[in-house]
Amino acid sequence: MVSISVGNRLRRNSVVPRRRRWTVLVLIDKLGSRVLGLFRYVFYLIALLYLSIKVVWTNRDLGQRDFLKQVFLQIYYTGVQAVGPVITLALGVGAFAIVAGVGGIGALSGAESLGKIITVVVLGEVAPLLTGGVVIVRSVTAIASELGIMRVQREIEAIEAMGLSPVRQLITPRIFGGVLSLFGLNMLFNTVALAGGFLLAQFLVNIPAHVFFQAVFSAVQPIDILGLTLKIGVGGVGLFLIACYHGMAVSRSSTEVPVAVSRASLNSLVFLVVLHGLVSFWVLFQAGASRLSGGVF
Repeated sequence: MVSISVGNRLRRNSVVPRRRRWTVLVLIDKLGSRVLGLFRYVFYLIALLYLSIKVVWTNRDLGQRDFLKQVFLQIYYTGVQAVGPVITLALGVGAFAIVAGVGGIGALSGAESLGKIITVVVLGEVAPLLTGGVVIVRSVTAIASELGIMRVQREIEAIEAMGLSPVRQLITPRIFGGVLSLFGLNMLFNTVALAGGFLLAQFLVNIPAHVFFQAVFSAVQPIDILGLTLKIGVGGVGLFLIACYHGMAVSRSSTEVPVAVSRASLNSLVFLVVLHGLVSFWVLFQAGASRLSGGVF
């Protein structure tokens, strides 16, 4: 009896490490699968970007009128139709930033610091992030849905049957028009946030216009402009690439369209936040530690 109980205990003790090893292997397998999937996803996006640029040159003899028409249509859908929401957001953000900044540091004594706050927070961070969010809500979801429905209804196969490139007809114009629209929306946001926000703030605080705008423009550095350009350019290309990729990834079933839209919007949001974080850290590193330790305030 004693030998039997001892044997049972040994078997139970040997099973526990095996289960733990099996759990660790499963976790490692899942982690490796996720990492490989991420690399494959990025590779597909880069390949799609390469093809979308390549077809502009290889199919240049097919005529540019229809291509430019698609680009302008995308500018209209992404840029022009988003003017109202962007202006509303810019007025609110500009007024809040100016009033909060003036209330915290004073209207005149801290004009230079106020200009740095507006430059770093509004122009460098909030403007590209909010405009990118507007583009995700309006255009990324719409493009993924439109291309997905075209895949289900075999309209893309019809384009290929006519000897045309679906990449040139559907993807490249959306990327070009989307990036141009994002640049325009950011310029509009910054202009309205500064001018309109300043006018709205006059009802609460009193700060001379020349003092405010001189402080803002003097705080803008070349590294800030470069960082903003990277956020808009790389961010715009990435957002519309993700939208087109997930739309084209739909196969035959219409039930795949909502899934593609959901994945496109979620991946676009993650990409936008990660890109902005990386660029912001790079700008702070290049500008020096002064902004982190008393340079702004």
